[in-house]
Amino acid sequence: MLQVLSSDDLYCILGVPRSSTIDRVTIRRAYLSRSRACHPDKFPGNSDATSAFQKVSVAYDVLSNPSSKRTYDSRPAYSHPKYDFFSQSSPHADETLKGVLLSVFSEFLEGDFEMIRTLLRAIGDLNPSLELGDDGVNSVLSVLLSVRERVLTCRTCVVALHGELCRALEIQSAFRQLPYFDIAGRSRLTIKLTRITISLPVILENAMQAQYTNPTSAHPTHHDRVKDTNKFALLPRRVVLLIRGIDVVLDRMERTLG
Repeated sequence: MLQVLSSDDLYCILGVPRSSTIDRVTIRRAYLSRSRACHPDKFPGNSDATSAFQKVSVAYDVLSNPSSKRTYDSRPAYSHPKYDFFSQSSPHADETLKGVLLSVFSEFLEGDFEMIRTLLRAIGDLNPSLELGDDGVNSVLSVLLSVRERVLTCRTCVVALHGELCRALEIQSAFRQLPYFDIAGRSRLTIKLTRITISLPVILENAMQAQYTNPTSAHPTHHDRVKDTNKFALLPRRVVLLIRGIDVVLDRMERTLG
């Protein structure tokens, strides 16, 4: 956080090297990592965290846009344009984070959805005791798709998803660096990524239920907290059990691959 607060250099704020081109994955990974490190929810009441979070958001907005990045880069390194990092209200930074998380999650699904479906079917075939079947696979995939809706309306979900997608992007980056013929390594990281992905609905539900059953929350009565917990439940119990069973199998496969 100190590095972010002490610098006006947008590259330094994001922690990426100055370059004429920065690929989208790199800048997103840097942004999610920095914004997670200084997210105001991690430091309630800390104005420095709010300021750092806002600066990281502005740095990402400028450097992720080719036009504004070219304008910024056209100035000498010692004469950076002075941005009013705090001209936008805090919700602007929140919306930037939400937009990046939704984009990353949507791209994960678009790229890996059928792979996940195929892997789940194989797990069901090899582990009949799970009683997965096509209906079970479809149920798991359906609740996975519901994550997008939750992120649009639930701040708690945004915070929970933030950490998991940071992990997923790091695994994705490691995957891309593996030699093409490192089959075991690529398989192990694919399984890791699948475990994170299919566990997202459970993680979000746990986060929401923790918030709405917290005695210090804004809900005035125990009755209201229980009612809100039910209202915000994502998953039928059978789907939760299926996801946990699948995770156990994937964990076993991952350890087998070393």
